[in-house]
Formats: sequence, C-alpha cells, structure tokens
Amino acid sequence: SAIERAATVDAVVAVAREMPVTICTLVEARVDPIHVSQVVAVTIDTASRRLLEIGISELGSPPAPWAWLALGSEARQEQALLTDQDHALAYDPGEDPDETVDPYFAKLASFVTDGLEAVGIRRCRAGVIASNREWRRPLSEWLLQFRKWMGDPGRTGSAYTGIAFDFRRVAGPLDAEPVLHEVIRNAPTNAMFMRHLARIAVDPRPPTGFFRDLVVQPKGAAAGHLDVKHGGVTLVTNLARFYAIGAGLTENRTLQRLRAAAAAGRIDEETRAALEEAFRLLWQIRLEHQSSQVRRGATPDDDVEPGSLGPLTRQGLKEAFRIIDEAQRAVAAEPGIRGR
Repeated sequence: SAIERAATVDAVVAVAREMPVTICTLVEARVDPIHVSQVVAVTIDTASRRLLEIGISELGSPPAPWAWLALGSEARQEQALLTDQDHALAYDPGEDPDETVDPYFAKLASFVTDGLEAVGIRRCRAGVIASNREWRRPLSEWLLQFRKWMGDPGRTGSAYTGIAFDFRRVAGPLDAEPVLHEVIRNAPTNAMFMRHLARIAVDPRPPTGFFRDLVVQPKGAAAGHLDVKHGGVTLVTNLARFYAIGAGLTENRTLQRLRAAAAAGRIDEETRAALEEAFRLLWQIRLEHQSSQVRRGATPDDDVEPGSLGPLTRQGLKEAFRIIDEAQRAVAAEPGIRGR
C-alpha cells in the first residue's frame, strides 16, 4: 500500500528498500516459506506497476497496447532476498511500423529497470530485462520466438526455456498470456522440446559429496557448502515445469504445477507430496540463511554452511535429495526421453 501511494520514484525506492527487514521478520515468525517468497514477488510486482505508472505520467500515453511480463522466479512468485530482475515487454503496434512504436517502450522499460535497480533488485546478468531490445518486441514476434526456442536444443534454448516459459503479466492492457499459453498447450506434441525439458530437469543432479551426514558440494569454490538454490530448489522447479508442460498445463508456480500434474495423472500423489515437502524444506533453509545474513549486515547468498544447520535439518536435507534423485531417475526412464 505504501508503494502504491508513493508519488515519486524516490518515494517508491525508499519504501521498497524496507522489504528485507519485513522479510526477516516474517521468516523469524515462522511464516510458511512459500508465502514469504510470494511476499517478495508481490513487493517487486507492486514497485514495477508503480514505476510504470510514474513513467507513463512522464513520457505520455503509450502508442500501443502493451504488457509488462514477469519471467522466471518472479513469474512463479518464488523469490528470495537474493534475486534479480527478469522481465520482458510485449506490445501490439497494429498498423504502425515497429520502429515508430518501440522507442517509447524502450524509454519506459529503461525507466522501470533503473528504478528497480535503485530499489536493490539487480539487473539480470544475462540481460533478460525489457530495456534490452531482445526482450521487448511485438506479441506476434514473441510467439515466433517461443517456437524458435522450442526448436533449439542447444545452450541458448536451454538458458531461455527455464526463464521465458515461466511468465506472467504484471501490468498493461494487452492480454498476452492466452496467445503464449497456446504454445504451452501444444508443447506435449513436440517430442524434441519435451526431451529438451527433460534434460533440463534431470541433468543437474543433487550434490553428491558428503560432510558428515550432510550432502554438500564436493569441489570448486563452494566446496564444503550447499548451494541451496541450484543444488535443491531449482531441481524441484525444473521437475515441476517438465511435469506441467508435458501435460499441457499453463500453471507456472512450482507447487501448483505439481498439484495440477498430479490431478492430471502425470505423477502420482506420493511423488507430488514428497517433492512438495522437499521444496518447502529447501525454501525454509534458504530464507533462514539469507535472513540471518541480512540481520548481520552481510550480502545474502545461497551458500549454506553445514555447521549452521541442526542434525534434524541435515537429515531432512538428505531425504529431500533422495526424493529429488528418485524423481529425476523416473523422468530419465520415461519412453522417448533418451532419444534424439
């Protein structure tokens, strides 16, 4: 509410920068970790909408219908205290040439991107932001681009499938989602794309080294630590995406994807419940770790020190990784997944 009432960019920034303290308070109060991650996303959504409103008031009315799209973790409303900007902009220029319409949206996108950065939400290092021309285009071109990524089994397709195929309209009058959802509904008929999604879901494995009774990274800069995001949270997210898109479902939140996939008969209820429990534990550990860092004045990260976790949590992590490993093995064994 305070962000919505903010009259200037400086006022939006001042209020939104209070978010880490609020999140720490929620974590310490033992609020459901999934709900806490949604609070982060809702705060960023609200700041984005207010910045868009202020930007439009300064730049004038948009020359065409438009939609601001959240991507990746923001679209799933699964964000922690360490997060970055992932967004895109779609518009419908109608009969007007694209080159006469895009300059306005380029300015608007830069206005919002700069404002979010001032809030403390860093720019995506891969450039997945609407101020980048590649992520700002007519809706008809977005449809073609999605289909192009679906046909690209290489590195580029992999990098963008995990971001762009999790999308959600945050603001704007252009109803872009039904157009893009149609691509997802037809995805199960694309065998190559489904193999591609499966590889994303099964190739990154849970950590395999051991520190006493806790699974940790065995080597590299993070040796002896657990990357709770990439070594845990993301693995469940990737599995849920594969299950849901494989069933032609357009839901994008991880737990809702698991539940919808189970309802559609894509996975059994036992697998759904086990993955959901693992997901919640991983998120709880992640948020508690980052909240502790914020309270100490440190920059939040995802590298958890094993010694900071109690024995029950360590045992729970081992079980979570076992659950994830079993689910990955089941996906890898599905007919057609190992084909080319």
